[in-house]
Formats: sequence, structure tokens, C-alpha cells
Amino acid sequence: MLDADLDKVEAKEAPGDADMDTSEDAGPGRPGTIAEWLPNAPMEELQVCLKALAAENEKVAAQVKTMLQEERAHQAWVDKQEKEWKEKGEPEKVAAPAPKESTATAAQLDEPQMEVRYIPLRLTSEERTLLGILEGALYVSEYTDQVDVYHVGNKARRMGLQIQQVCAILAGLVVSNNFDVARRPLMERGFAENQHFFRSVFEIGRRYKILSPEKFRGAYGKLIHMLQDSVKSDVMRVTDFECVAPVKTVWTMVQAKQRGMDLLRDPLLLTATREIYSDGRSRAEVQAEAKEKTDALKELKQRYAEKPQGPAPKAQGDLGELLRGRQNETGVLTEDNVQTIVSSISDHLAFQRFNREPCERMIQYLKAYFNPNSSDPSLEINKGRGGSCLSHSHKTQYTFVMQSLLLWREIMGNMFQLWQLTEQDLLDSDSSYRLCDTGQGLNRMQSAPRVSRAMHQILHKVQSEVGSWVGLSVVHLGDRDVPNALVFIDKYTQVPRILAPLVSTLDKIPEVANASPANKALIDREFGGVEVLRTAILQDFFRHGFDGSGDDGGSCIDGRLTSCWNWCSKIEKKKYFHAFLLTGFTGFDGGFETGLS
Repeated sequence: MLDADLDKVEAKEAPGDADMDTSEDAGPGRPGTIAEWLPNAPMEELQVCLKALAAENEKVAAQVKTMLQEERAHQAWVDKQEKEWKEKGEPEKVAAPAPKESTATAAQLDEPQMEVRYIPLRLTSEERTLLGILEGALYVSEYTDQVDVYHVGNKARRMGLQIQQVCAILAGLVVSNNFDVARRPLMERGFAENQHFFRSVFEIGRRYKILSPEKFRGAYGKLIHMLQDSVKSDVMRVTDFECVAPVKTVWTMVQAKQRGMDLLRDPLLLTATREIYSDGRSRAEVQAEAKEKTDALKELKQRYAEKPQGPAPKAQGDLGELLRGRQNETGVLTEDNVQTIVSSISDHLAFQRFNREPCERMIQYLKAYFNPNSSDPSLEINKGRGGSCLSHSHKTQYTFVMQSLLLWREIMGNMFQLWQLTEQDLLDSDSSYRLCDTGQGLNRMQSAPRVSRAMHQILHKVQSEVGSWVGLSVVHLGDRDVPNALVFIDKYTQVPRILAPLVSTLDKIPEVANASPANKALIDREFGGVEVLRTAILQDFFRHGFDGSGDDGGSCIDGRLTSCWNWCSKIEKKKYFHAFLLTGFTGFDGGFETGLS
């Protein structure tokens, strides 16, 4: 409709622009068609054209009015949030803490009840088989294509039928995978009678995603949106069962076992879950520490594992047990349970190291190569130069980068908690969403009070460490910038994908230079040496990776990450890009992919 109206106004000659026409002799520098004119048209001409359209067409006028109302409402919300933060006053200034050498410390398990509450259980081999079947079912499903569209008719019925279709595909794949075990339960009973099985399979997919955010990307968005609809009362009346089960964590397991809490408080657990590092250590030292870790696990099994009365329980995720609606009903800790608990906590510590270490290393690089009280080298940025949307002095930009990295490090350390709070917000039956065009297609816009509360606690903690805050303190959630908690959490899974390749390149530059005289001569000739090259990369990243080139100016909490990704997307155009290639750089695996189909 808008294109037709634009053509109509163009044919009548747009007001204030008598030189614009569609003829071939429109003149040099003036495009001859509306399609050629629009992308490069001055803002003043676009405003004049839009006013003319609004004056002629009531529908266009209504659309313009709605857009202006939404923009004013959004700006009012941002102003209100910022005002609330300022009224709370600035926290007492405290020096920024030095980065920790390792996240796998005893302090992490000082309060086991709080720590393990959000640690998912590692998947067993049986559960991984069901995970592969779930991925296949979601791959062929067109759930979001059928549901997240504007259409007439009973939407709840459409959702229910699509959910049943996914369950039917899942049942067919399970039967084909294990015909003897699954044929009778799945083929002779209805969906509701097999609800324990379907809930368990969906829970396995959700748990796997929390453990491995870089995996299960497209399928997870489809799964979580399906489960988001399944908790609605009118949809449940169609499906006749509830699809959502709580995610299994270390905490749920130890609570269900008789001596579970004693196991968590045992000091040997720290030894059994400790990560082993080989850097700078002899082979004998690494082997001795590995033996100590193995012995600690054996001792824990001897202390706490018991043999259950009766037949031995089936493995977690056993297909036959899931179809019967029961799993691990024994109340005693078995050797497999102890192994699962230790492995899950070890996975958690490794996950934190993988996510936090790039942030800590970048903080170390910032402190090593730059001084807030000295502008040589300088981090100063100016609006309009180099794509920057902000103007910061050297000291202000140093503080802006430091607080951003500290915030990301804190978020990475609480990733499991934030992910489970994300699912609680998304799967809350009392919270509804609405389809909204956010400028990036239709998105489910929904509030996220639990994630918002946790993020504000994290933000307050970082603010107390860095003192005065540079930029906005607004956390976008449930608006057009970050429409729901899924988009929010997926944005922050990109942090290690952005920083880890950068840290790897900076670390390997000296190794590459010392690998051969030709490499050293190349780096010296092209960049002036290893340290000059490192400084140039860091200076450019700390400047233009945090220059506010986000959607709303980039100084808010989420805009910092957006501008950082903008820098990554332009890495091929940097003059030092071939130095990245020498270190084995292949790209930044990321982008703000929500996993939606």
C-alpha cells in the first residue's frame, strides 16, 4: 500500500521537490524511479513526502500516528527507567577488583544450596538418544511457521493441533528407533496417557540447551515457543495434558536422596570436581593431580553410595521407564548418582571458565595496555568519526569499557541461573505475549520480571565495584529492542564467541612472530612489531567495539553488546585482518541469532 501511495504522490510531483520526476531526462544525480530515490533521499525530502501521504490517505495517517505514539511511549519508558536509577543515588566508589586466576575455587561451593540449585544434570547416553529423536521431530515440524502468523479462526485450537502433531512425529521416531519397547505404549494409548514420556523428552531438550548454548539453536526456539503456548489453559484443553516439566538439576537430585546434602558438604567434592590445568606444569604434577581427583571420586562413592533394595534401578532416561511414567524412584544414592552429581558440577565449573575467562583476559589486556590517567595510547572517541555514535574522553571511554567487561563477566558467572529464570518467565501461564513487529519481523513480546530482577541485582553489584556509571543503566526487556527473555539470554551467549577468538588472536601473535623469521619480518614491516600490533588491535576494539553503534545509541546495557558485534562484523575490512588470519582465526561464531524458525 505504501509503495502505491508513494508512486501516486510522485506522479503528482512531491511538494517542495519540483525537480523530481520519473522521466529519463530527470537530470544527473537525480534518480529516475521512486525505488532508486528512496534509499539515498535526504531526510527533509522523506518528511515532506510522508506528510503529503498522510494528508491524502487516512490509512497512512493512522499508521504514522500509531508509529509516533509507540516511539513516544518507548522513549518515555526509557526516561522513566533512567530517572529511577538516578533517584537511587550513586553507590560508594570502590576500586575495580583484579581478575581471578580461575573460577574453579572453593568459594564457588561455600554455599552449595545456592550454587547447585541451577546446575543441570549431565545427560546420560540414554537421554542423548532421545535428544537426537527430539531434534529430528523439531527439524521437520513447522510449528512457528503455522502459529506465529496473523490468521483468523481459533488460535488455541491451531496451537493444540500443532503440539499434537509434534508429539505424533516424536512417537513415530521413537517407535522406529526401538520398536519392541515403544510400539505398544505409544501406539495403543493416547497423548495424555503418555504425557510423562513427552514431558521428559521435552525436558531433556531444554536441559541440553542450558548445558550447551552453542548447540540446538534452531530447534530450541521452536521447542520453547511450543511449550510457551502449551501452558495456556485453552491450549491445554485441546492437548489434554501439560507438556512442561521442571528441569532436572543437581539440587533436585540431592533433595530426593537420603544423604544428598551430606555429599554436597563433603570437602572431597571440591577435589573430585576440580579442573586440571597443564600450562606451566610438569607431566608428573598433572598426573598426580589427576590421580588425586580420581581417588576423591572413589572415596565419595564408598562413603555415600548404597545398593538399593530389590532390582537395580534403570539408567536415567531409560525408554521403558519413561513410557511407564517412572524413573529413579529409589531414595538412596547409587554410584551412578554420585558420578552424575560430580560430573554435573565439573561441567558447571568448566562452563563458567569458558564463559568468564575471555572477559577476565580482556580486562587484563585493558589494564596492561591502557591507563585511565594517560592518553597515550588514547581511547578517545568522537560522535560521527569512524562510525561512533558517542563522544567520550579517554578516561571516560576506559571506564565505559571496563564496566562493560565487568558486567559481562558477572553475567557469564550467573548464566545457568539466568537461563532457568528465562524459561520460568517464558513458560509462566499467568504471563501472556503478543505478536509485534519490532522492525525485525514478528516477535513475541512478553515481560520478563524474573530475569529483569536478577539483571538489576547483577548491575547493582557491578556498579558498587566501579563507582560512577557511564551511560544508561536501562536493561531492555519486553520492549521492541529486546522483545522477550529468549532474545535477551541468546544475546549474552554471544559474549564468549566474540571475546574468545579475539583473546586467542592476541595470545598467539607472539607465537606466530617467533615461529619463523619470515613471520617476524612481516609483522615488523607491516605493523612495527608484536606490541605495536597488539596495541593497535586493542585500541581499535576498545574504541569502536564500544562506540555506541547500537540500535538506540549503544550506551544502555544491551546496546554495548550490539555495538561490539558491529565491530566484529567489520573485521575483514580492518588493516590488521591478515594478522588475524596468521593466528588461525576463522571468524566470530555468533550474531544475535534467536534460534527462531
